[in-house]
Formats: sequence, structure tokens, C-alpha cells
Amino acid sequence: MPREATGELRRLADGFAARITVLGRKRRDFPLAICLSEEQAEERKTELARMASRLRRAGHADKIEKLISGGAKARPGRPWSTVVTAVDVLCSGEAEVLKEAPTFADFAKEWTSGDLRKRFPDHVPAKDSTADARDLRIYINPHVSDVRVSEFSLDDADLVMAHVPETKSSATRRQIAQVIRRVLALAVYPARYLKENPIPRGWLPKVKQSKAFTYLYPDEDRALLASVESTPEREDQPPGVPLVRRLFFGVLAREGMRRDELGGLRWRDLDLERGHVMLDENKTDDPRSWALDPGVARALKAWKEGYCKDAKVDDHVFVDPLDGAPMYTLHLADQLREDLRASGATRPALFERSDMRRPIRVHDLRATFVTVSLANGKTETWVADRTGHRSSVMINRYRRAARTWAELRMGPLSPLDDAIPELRLPHDGPPEEGERGPTFAEREGFEPSVPLRVHMISNHAPSATRSSLLVSLAPRVAKTARPS
Repeated sequence: MPREATGELRRLADGFAARITVLGRKRRDFPLAICLSEEQAEERKTELARMASRLRRAGHADKIEKLISGGAKARPGRPWSTVVTAVDVLCSGEAEVLKEAPTFADFAKEWTSGDLRKRFPDHVPAKDSTADARDLRIYINPHVSDVRVSEFSLDDADLVMAHVPETKSSATRRQIAQVIRRVLALAVYPARYLKENPIPRGWLPKVKQSKAFTYLYPDEDRALLASVESTPEREDQPPGVPLVRRLFFGVLAREGMRRDELGGLRWRDLDLERGHVMLDENKTDDPRSWALDPGVARALKAWKEGYCKDAKVDDHVFVDPLDGAPMYTLHLADQLREDLRASGATRPALFERSDMRRPIRVHDLRATFVTVSLANGKTETWVADRTGHRSSVMINRYRRAARTWAELRMGPLSPLDDAIPELRLPHDGPPEEGERGPTFAEREGFEPSVPLRVHMISNHAPSATRSSLLVSLAPRVAKTARPS
């Protein structure tokens, strides 16, 4: 009678490992779950050795390594029971009814890496999953990584959300919950690991009342973009802001793209001779293109000719001139606030954190674009062509701020090539101290005397029926009464 397989238990620096025979006489060490005590580790090692022996006799030697590895990592309870069930089904000859499901972490990684889209190109859309992968790594996987997606329950989802720090906003909590639900929806179809999504409708956290919008004033924008990087002569003197970052912030506030869309922009997406941008890959998977603001087109052209001369069509637009590395666009909020302070901005609303307000973020530069555009007569359709909004709901949220901007007569932002000194077009020399240099309109010979049809700003009226107001930009001539 053959000797019963028992394996060998080995002590590691941070736990135990089970040495199990996998194929022929080949033996391999499988690190056990760290939470196991020595007694539990001994018992787990014996069970794994018996599993390997059963699988070998049942003709499933090729699956030993994978199943034993999963069993070694599984925590006591349901994760371990799932492995035992899988082995029982295989050894009973009923393997055809079992579709072995991966763990939640493995399946989520298949989604964020793009491998799931390769398997199901018609049902899994392409997207930038950087934020989703971050949420999975920080908030989700540490609590459910070894739960098989076929065994995932509402209790597991609640466990994840219970560990999200209370300091996180309701919007962040909802975003994390949406990642969980999206992964499980893909597990239902097209992956077919689940019959139905265990997350019911209504489980997603509700987003609390939106906070006040924060946007840059024209003078704050101008000061930020003019904050040339230099070596401070005094300790209290700010070092300025790198050119690539100022250009990035300036384009965001004037074109309304999402941060990741602009960060991923390549030279092939731009036609600077005609001032045209084509954004084929974006969050909504809806290709769009539009005419760039003339000042932005000139600034980008000057950036390419002066700092990216050797750039190829597939190179990123926003790169560090010193090493050519693409600009890192995550976690820019703190950097934006530091840059604003360095440029002399002191308005409390830019840095305040309260129940109704949060410090300015990079996303608020996109809000600045929508606010300025609506306040200066641009239509909702014109704005949506650039921002990618598919409905009026989000754009309408900016109308109140736009009315305030218009009432304060703050006008548009400065042309980008004028605002950034390094990208400013040459003219007849710098102005003397106290003397105003030539404006964009004067330099281009533009006389704003053509009437412009501007949509009146309304919170709810659809753009198709919104009444229009004819506003003349020509100078008004005061009428004088003729003496009798």
C-alpha cells in the first residue's frame, strides 16, 4: 500500500511554506497564508499534499501547481472551501460543469491591463484604467484579493467600503464602489463567471451636495503663466514654475480637455498650421476634433520649434525638455496650489477646505474653461465639442458661475502665447517699464467691430430654444441732444 502524501513544512522569516510534489519527483515550495499559526500551517500542508496526490491520480497533474498555489494562499473559511470544492469537482469527473473562476484581483487586473478587451473586443470598451487600477490597488484588493469572482458577495463589497477612510469624499467613495460593480458586471458578461451581479441597484453611495466651483480669475491665470522658473536670489524668493507645467495648465484652461486627455496628447494629434486638434482616444470613447484657440495654437507651435525640435509624430506633446520624459499628470493638485502661491495668488477661495468648498484642483481648470466660455457668449454645443460632455446637465452646472463672471466684466483669458513669456512672439522689443506692450488684437490687426450673436445664459432652457441677444462689440458712441 503506497505511503500517504504528507508534504514537508518549512519555516520562513515571515511564516511557513509547504513543500509539495507537483509533477513526477519535482517538488516545489508554496508559501502559506501569513495569518496561519504553526498548527494551522501543518494541517494546511497535509491537506495540500493530499490534494496534489488526488489530482495526480485523477489525471489532472497539469492543474496541481495552480490549485495548490491558490490553496496555499487562501485564508481559512470560504476562500479555502472554494479551493477544496474545485479539487473535489475535478477529481469526481464533473469538471465539465465547472468553469474555474479567477480571484477578484486577477480578473480585475485582466480588465485594467486590456487583456479582457482582447478576449472580448465587442463587449469591453477601450479606456484608460489608470485611476481604476489605483483604486483597486489601494482600496479594494487588500481586502478581497483572494476571493474568487464567482464567490464574491455583497458582504465582500461592504467590507471594502467599510475600510475606505472616512476623510474621503462621497464622490471618491462612489468611484471606488463603481469599480467593484463594473468588475462584477464584466464577470457576469462577457466572462460568464457569474449568473448575476451580487451588487444590487441602489448600493452605490450617493454623492452629497456638490461643493462650490472654484476657478481662476484672468489676473491669477496670467500671473501663474508668467511665473518663469529661475534660481532664487533670496531664500524667500519663489523659484517659479517649470515651463512645461505652465503650458499644460494654460492649455487646460483654454481648451477644456480632461487632464489625462491632454497628458496623452501626441504631436500626430495636432495640425498647428491650421490650428486643429484631433482627440480620437478619450474617456467616452467618442472621437472629437475642433479648432484650437489661436493663442494656444501659436503657443504650441512655439513650444515645438523652441523646445521639441526633434520630436517625432508619436512623441508626447508635454515632455520635460531636459530628459524628454512625458509629463507626470497624476497628483498635480498640490503642485498647482504650490505654483499659484509661488506666483503670488492669495485669494482664500483657491486654498480653502470646508463643507462647501475644496481647494482648487487641476480639474477646476476645465471648469474655468466652461465658465469663461459661457460667460463670453460661446454656445453649449461649442463647449461640448471641446469638453466631450454628452448632455446639458454638467454644462448647466456652470451657468451660475458664468453669470457672475459676466457681471464682473472679467472677459476672456489672455492669449496663451502672450501670457507665457518664453513663448511670446517677437515684436519691436520689450516695452519700457510702465509701458504696455502690443496686445494680441493690435499685433494681428484685428478690429472687433463685427456683431456677435451671443446666447443668453439660462439654467434650464435647452440651447435649441434659448433666446439670443445681439451684442455689438463695436465702440458705443454716446448720443448727444441737439440744441434747439
